[in-house]
Amino acid sequence: MRRFCKKLMIILVAAVMSLSALALTACGAEFTPPAGDTSGEVSSNGGFVVEKGNYFYFINGVETYTSDNTYGNVVKGALMRIAKDDLAAGEYGGAQMIVPSLMVAADYTSGLFIYGDRVYFASPTNVKNTSGEVENSYLDFMSAKLDGSDVSKVYFRVDDNSTVYRFVEEDGVVYVLYVENSNLHSYNTQTGTDTVLAEGMSAYVLNSTDKTDPVVYYTMPVVEGIDTDNPYQQSYNQIYRVSAATTQAPYEYAFDESYLEEHDGEEPYVNLGTIVLDGIGKNSIKTQFTHSETEPFTPNGYTYTLVSYTNGGIYYTRTEVTSTDTQGEGGWLYYLAADKAAASGWDSVSGNAAENSDVIAQNTTHASASAIFYIDGEGDHHYLYVSGSSIYRADVGANGVATTLRIAKNVSSSTLMFIDDTSDATYDYVYFNRTNGSGLSVERAVYNGTEDNYKEYGDGVEEYRPVKVYDIQHASSWYPYEVIGGYLFFADAEALSSTSYNYVSVASLRDADGNLLSNSEIEALNDKYEEVTEYITTLADKQEPLSLAIKSYFYTGKESYFRDNIQAAIDAGKKNTYLYSEEEQKTFDEFVSADSENYKDENGNSYAVRSYFFSMIGKMSEADEESYDTYWTNALAHYTAKETEEGLPAWAWWLIGVGIAVVVAAAVLIPVFVVRAKKRKAAQAPVRPKMAVDTTDDKSVDVYATDDGPNADAAEEELPDAIEAELPEGEETPSEEDQTVEEKTDSTDSE
Repeated sequence: MRRFCKKLMIILVAAVMSLSALALTACGAEFTPPAGDTSGEVSSNGGFVVEKGNYFYFINGVETYTSDNTYGNVVKGALMRIAKDDLAAGEYGGAQMIVPSLMVAADYTSGLFIYGDRVYFASPTNVKNTSGEVENSYLDFMSAKLDGSDVSKVYFRVDDNSTVYRFVEEDGVVYVLYVENSNLHSYNTQTGTDTVLAEGMSAYVLNSTDKTDPVVYYTMPVVEGIDTDNPYQQSYNQIYRVSAATTQAPYEYAFDESYLEEHDGEEPYVNLGTIVLDGIGKNSIKTQFTHSETEPFTPNGYTYTLVSYTNGGIYYTRTEVTSTDTQGEGGWLYYLAADKAAASGWDSVSGNAAENSDVIAQNTTHASASAIFYIDGEGDHHYLYVSGSSIYRADVGANGVATTLRIAKNVSSSTLMFIDDTSDATYDYVYFNRTNGSGLSVERAVYNGTEDNYKEYGDGVEEYRPVKVYDIQHASSWYPYEVIGGYLFFADAEALSSTSYNYVSVASLRDADGNLLSNSEIEALNDKYEEVTEYITTLADKQEPLSLAIKSYFYTGKESYFRDNIQAAIDAGKKNTYLYSEEEQKTFDEFVSADSENYKDENGNSYAVRSYFFSMIGKMSEADEESYDTYWTNALAHYTAKETEEGLPAWAWWLIGVGIAVVVAAAVLIPVFVVRAKKRKAAQAPVRPKMAVDTTDDKSVDVYATDDGPNADAAEEELPDAIEAELPEGEETPSEEDQTVEEKTDSTDSE
């Protein structure tokens, strides 16, 4: 019997564990790559959005590198795409998952790259160490086909998530340029070869406007006697350039053999670059790192500081090295065209001559790394900068002397982002941002106007007035927002309660005919946006519950949060006006009605919903979707009969309930099985024959008397042996406890 009970309990426990295992494994996810034409031209490589052919590929929101990176489970921070036709039609729900892995690296100057039919990216590793902890601070460099299939093995791994990198292509081969401990590396994705291009760089600049450029500029110190016990660093330095495909140094560097033997053959200087400018002076000692026979220009040489690599060349400062207080050039800013420096016959010393570089500024207070430099169609230099609460344009003249023009005012604390000069022939825009709510604003100004354009009452003043694009709040400490093909892509950081979901959203900067919106046209849209948001804000002062209801529709485009809450109250026996009065319900109906003339544009489209202005284009994770839904349900007036269990989905609670039911059933059924088994055993046992009593002579004998007499105890002591002797072979004598249960059962049955 005990063995039967034990087996039954094991079966029941196993059933409960199986249900629990089912609940856990149900959390897994499967992924099937989508179909679609992945051909076409590529633009905007290197950010969080890349345009190719019929699609925009994008990172689906801001996620941390410490999040779960199990392939197939990732939604937020994964790679998705949306068709251009869907975007143009406002069909934002058509986005498709491409690579369900985290696209999370801390170098926000570099993101997605597409070459051929593959997308290249960096992802936090999900490999565990010997302690079982995921080493997510490590970064894996990978690729996949554009349809999400053939996710490659990890090319290589670095131990710092903030590693600066670029995927570049040269001669049909994709390389990964990356910097590690002041060393510049180039990894060949075809051969798997990692080459150190330069070791011990002082500084470097990558192309800031073309992130596919395989060329890097960097400065190197000059160390005399680098292979001796007494190396000495010179006071001047040098600028070099190198491309990703380089595998050998263009110069021969010889080092002392004994030094190499003492250092296991490790050379003290690694540099595969070609020298661009040499700051050697007339009084400087020549070393093997001097690659020119030209007479230096200054007594003690120059020091160079790289500022930027853009507009087809490098911007750098050059300062004379002096041993007295005599001021040399004092850090003037120069521009050197890249094709000039790479031309055959270029000399690194004579390259310092005035005719080889353009002077951009004698004073770099405003012509700094935070400025935006550009060259117009006539070849003239300009730069944009922020000073105080205004943005200025500096038009560079002879010898770096510039004339300035204020192009925007009342824009204090601005940071310049980028310029867009591809729109049309009339207006060129500079985008900038400021702190706005829980993120950064998106604003722009026209920078190619004349002085009259920017006067208070000049011609076209509305078009030249800076404009803020709606009340957009772009996630800070992430990639900069991008403008591609007339669409503004950003990570929506606007907080609901205290939560910013930070998913990628898009706002069209084009009108219905496909023309790029001017600043005044965006301002007209802003008026519509503010008309709705101000109405909601004003209503909150008088009827806060109704204000939240209307706000829920504006943000989500759904009426269900309002109507479902009313229905829940009605189902609980309340009147239909329990949450909102008839007048409030009428106001809500008028706001959301497609037939209402309120909030209609000239084409009859309603702008009573935020998606009229901008909308999320990706997909929310299940957790964020539930949180978002819960927020709006709870934010609105609602009837709650009782507190409900939260935390797990309904199916999980159902499985747990089934498990509990199984355990409860076991607790009830096991005693019943025990009782029935004992009854069967008792029924099968031989009936003890009663003692024959002859009452012929003594009629006073009570044959129905109980054993309560003086010899009752003795009789009971002899009884077990007698019973045991009469039991069939293999049967056991019931224990006292079993007998008690049996007697109670018999008593119950008789009743």
